[in-house]
Amino acid sequence: MAEPVLAACDPTIADSDRCERLAEMVRGIELPETRKRYLGPLFALLQTDAPEGEQGLRTLLYVGTTWRAHLQKVRDLRNLHRMLARASVGVAVPEILAPVLEKAARLDLVAVRAALHEAVETGIFPVRAVASVLPLEAACLRERTRWLADNADPYNMKVMARLLPRLRIYDELADRLDTLDRESSEGTSQEPDLGMIRFLGEKDFARLRVIVTEMGLAPLLDVWDVQRRLQLDPPVISCLMTLSRTLQLPTASANWLERAGFWISHVEPGGVFRIASKVPPASVRLLARAGIQCGPGGIGFRASDLDLSVLLDEHTLSVDLSGGVRPKPPDWKGLVLSNITRETLILSLLDNPKCNRVAGLVEVVVVNCRSAQILCHIAQKRELHTGHQNKGVPVALLRSRMKIPMTLLRRFIHLRFVTRAELKDLAVRAPRPEVVSETAAYLASI
Repeated sequence: MAEPVLAACDPTIADSDRCERLAEMVRGIELPETRKRYLGPLFALLQTDAPEGEQGLRTLLYVGTTWRAHLQKVRDLRNLHRMLARASVGVAVPEILAPVLEKAARLDLVAVRAALHEAVETGIFPVRAVASVLPLEAACLRERTRWLADNADPYNMKVMARLLPRLRIYDELADRLDTLDRESSEGTSQEPDLGMIRFLGEKDFARLRVIVTEMGLAPLLDVWDVQRRLQLDPPVISCLMTLSRTLQLPTASANWLERAGFWISHVEPGGVFRIASKVPPASVRLLARAGIQCGPGGIGFRASDLDLSVLLDEHTLSVDLSGGVRPKPPDWKGLVLSNITRETLILSLLDNPKCNRVAGLVEVVVVNCRSAQILCHIAQKRELHTGHQNKGVPVALLRSRMKIPMTLLRRFIHLRFVTRAELKDLAVRAPRPEVVSETAAYLASI
């Protein structure tokens, strides 16, 4: 497989990194004919339905600046409005939100909401006075995710499979709102920026467009033009591909480029997708749960309203939902890692047999966790540090830099838990001197 194809389709690399690597390769080639030869296999993948073609499409359609998609999700300031409503009727709110609500009370929220709606519709980033409300909404959104995490039933695996991806999305959205506020205060430009333009530069991108035209891929140019305006994230592109596969749009045998061109040509000025298509009866409930309105005339939705966890598999790639079967369950290790700072949620998951029986999961928590409470819980609870699926947990606890009491760790300094080779290594290289001395004393006694 050609090198540009490997750079653009490697699933282990983030979309932004793949886009940057591909751009660096293209920019480093001077001769147009050489560029054609190198890019030919990648563009050929777009004209197939091979799985690698979707990764290549996401790489080519990566968007660097996506503020409109984020503002579209919070333009009504629902979380801030909810907290203000609670405070107005005397309901206690977290102390950390007191200064946030005090600032919000001094703003004309009706005018601010109208300005956010206008920014989303026009694509013009709001003025500084309006953008200053974003960290307030972010703080209220974080409180919402905290409440959801603390009150979720960890024994209901269906609920957890839907909740954990949503919590991650909420956290990322809150962080992005804070970043937008900071960039606004610094005067950073928020113009739509297609990744290939940002990494290649306007001059090299213009040359790439010429090559695409000469190779007979003119539809890709239209997709680029509209994609730059819509600012759709790569996972949203895969959501559209899920709908294409499920509803067989534009045809059952369509390739990736044809599918992308179909959706780009069916978006209304306000960013609403409306398609006249029959929906398989088995997938109606799934699509409705994903934020898609299904009716006799077809479907309609906004990209910002889509529930990605329903429309994508565990690798955030498209799936075929025509049979009414949900995607494979999420990667529990990945979801636990993405929520590793939520003590209450992690403790609940560790107490759930369906979760803690996943081989290596508890060890992953020990290696990446910085909470002494969680680590002590693992050291105390027998089913979390014994059994074949947890064989690496005792060593991970002994190698942890956190201040776990030696009264809990001492029992693990034994051949029943740790091999002799590991004990010898711990007696020299353990990060805590207490563990080094205890291990050395044990080895001397056997």
